[in-house]
Amino acid sequence: MLERIREGSQSLWVKVFLVLIALTFALAGIGGYIANQPEPSVALVNGEEITQAEFDRAVENERARQQQQMGDFYDQMARDPRFTQQLRTRVVNDLVNQKLLEQAAKGQGLRVSAAQVKAAIRDISSFKVAGQFDNDLYLTTLRSLGYTPDGFAQVVRRDLVTQQLVQGIVSSEFVLPSEVDATQQLIGQTRSGKYTEIALADYLAQVEVDEAAVEAWYNDNIQQFAVPEKVKLAYVLVDAGSIAEEIEIADEEVQAYYEGNMSQYSTAPQYRFSHILIESGEDAAAAKAEAEAILADLEAGADFAELAQEKSDDVFSGEQGGDLDFIEKGTMDADFEEAAFALENVGDTTGVVETSFGYHIIKLTDIKEGSVTPLEEVRAEIIADLQDDRVKQRYYELQQQVSELTFEIPDTFAPVTEDLGLQVQETEFFSRNSAPAPLDSPAVLEPVFNGQLIREQLNSELIEVSDTESVVVRVLGHEPASTQSLDEVRAQVTEQVRRERAQVMAEERAAEVVAQLQADEATGIDFVALDNVSRQAAAHPRAVVQKLFNLRAPAAGAVTVDTANLSSGNVAVVALTGVQAGTVDEAQSAQLQDQLVNSYMQESYQAVVSALRADAEIEILLNKADETQN
Repeated sequence: MLERIREGSQSLWVKVFLVLIALTFALAGIGGYIANQPEPSVALVNGEEITQAEFDRAVENERARQQQQMGDFYDQMARDPRFTQQLRTRVVNDLVNQKLLEQAAKGQGLRVSAAQVKAAIRDISSFKVAGQFDNDLYLTTLRSLGYTPDGFAQVVRRDLVTQQLVQGIVSSEFVLPSEVDATQQLIGQTRSGKYTEIALADYLAQVEVDEAAVEAWYNDNIQQFAVPEKVKLAYVLVDAGSIAEEIEIADEEVQAYYEGNMSQYSTAPQYRFSHILIESGEDAAAAKAEAEAILADLEAGADFAELAQEKSDDVFSGEQGGDLDFIEKGTMDADFEEAAFALENVGDTTGVVETSFGYHIIKLTDIKEGSVTPLEEVRAEIIADLQDDRVKQRYYELQQQVSELTFEIPDTFAPVTEDLGLQVQETEFFSRNSAPAPLDSPAVLEPVFNGQLIREQLNSELIEVSDTESVVVRVLGHEPASTQSLDEVRAQVTEQVRRERAQVMAEERAAEVVAQLQADEATGIDFVALDNVSRQAAAHPRAVVQKLFNLRAPAAGAVTVDTANLSSGNVAVVALTGVQAGTVDEAQSAQLQDQLVNSYMQESYQAVVSALRADAEIEILLNKADETQN
């Protein structure tokens, strides 16, 4: 129970809600409302698809999260295909859980209002400047990610509905004040008693070890003396980082690249639009009629901005008089863009335009002429791009040259050294689990230890260790897996047998002391007093403290006794004489209550997800989707 409380204190229940991904807005480049191209599915949940695009975004988000947590260690972990596979499996299962919750919310008829959607979007920190919602930042961010305001609002609406379901599940959890008090008393409980240690050293000299016992122990524990297979390698490393240090970009190249790619450094004219949106809802005909009535008002001289504020279902642009800011082609619904960019003069207005989101009336409000960025402002960027291209080209060329030379003369790296100037490096003997970098990648270890390279001792194929490193290896020496002989480890085995027999004797003596204490007899042994010891006490051996708190509370005037094996090999006899309840600290009660509620909430959430999965038809298609992409 105490462990569960600690976990609850470290992980707020909201962290388990995948439904809040959109509301916290991990800006990961979601563009799901632009194209309707069919794509592979990674899973089917009650007949509904989880698309490859959704999965890929979730994987990238999880990788970014883990990389931030693990730092440089992440790159080493990511080289292992098993790590990547585990990550992908975990992500697809999380997406399945999210889909199940969405379906359950929909099945219960849960809804949210436009005002709730608006409030949720306004609360997203990524749309705030100095703590206040910024409409320009909101629109710019959505455009950069391929969202329309309507499309993003639909995502938020969906996730708010799912959040309603989850909150309905977990918000019913509560903790009684008596539970909080009892838990606090348990956490703060102290115990009193005493302990003594039966020293292993006192019995070691009494043990006699015969050859039969040594042989028997060796045979019973022979796996401890296994020596893993080892190899010694020579290798040549192709490193993009080293190539980059040698490349310089001339001013003439920068100028030529700038002039040849002027479109990258110039902006086309931009067009600013406002719109009034009437969502189709459940009655498309009525929505269209309403849009036509608004158009008639505009044609009769009504103010566009005032009508947008009053009538538009796009609440955010409506507050700005329908303003959508400057937009570029390819960022909005195709039907919307076709009508909008057909407008020629500032002030022109379309008729009623039907899109997948409803009926729009669009007005061209401003045109911004194009511009050209001066070379000096982008010189550093161009140099970096040219250098990156040159490194990639040289890296690829060097890969090809190394591959050809090591294949043509497969028993030496001499041509690589002579023709390309690359250094040949050698390792000491190592096993699969002790390989030095950059050879500690499964991409290297699998072919090295599979047998063929060991038998032939010829150059391997070029092996890509990462995006910037490749190696060719050759086995110089091989030590097969073996087992140390008894003669090699005799002293070690003899000592182990001696310690085990001595410990048995110590345990027997400890059992005698336990019996004496239980019978209230004199033991003739000195004990260490334990007075009001807490669970976190560090002044005594950890095993002693744990045993003290594992013992049942004794009856009045009695004692509860047991033994505990210590890491030193000694055997402790622990006697519990009294239990003192912890005090209730009102200042800590509120925090503890939150921790308990969070713990119960997590249990309820997991129980609901488990029940939904048990009743669902789930088909994981992840591997099939990968094959389709390849």
